[in-house]
Amino acid sequence: MPVNGSGWQVEASQVREFAAAVAKVKEDLNKITGEVNNLASTAIPMLGSSPVGTELSEKFSDRMGSEIGLRGQLQVALQRMEEFVQSAERTIAAYEAHDVDSAQGLQYS
Repeated sequence: MPVNGSGWQVEASQVREFAAAVAKVKEDLNKITGEVNNLASTAIPMLGSSPVGTELSEKFSDRMGSEIGLRGQLQVALQRMEEFVQSAERTIAAYEAHDVDSAQGLQYS
């Protein structure tokens, strides 16, 4: 929350909650990444042995599991989400470091 124009006041519990949320997002992102990677090995559907059926099967596989198909688009989106998660982790580390620095400034020897 803003504090009279002097920045934001963040409680340690808020940082911990944020860190837990970021960890959960990272865990889910890793699961989704695994599922997206499996798209590359998706079995080609058998749509018959005719030339048309074979061509449709190949087209489906290309659009589903290739770098320029759905898998490639999902990988770009996941990469951007990973960058967002890394930014959030850096933010958490900065808050924790600031908190430690502030706490050390209050210690008496």
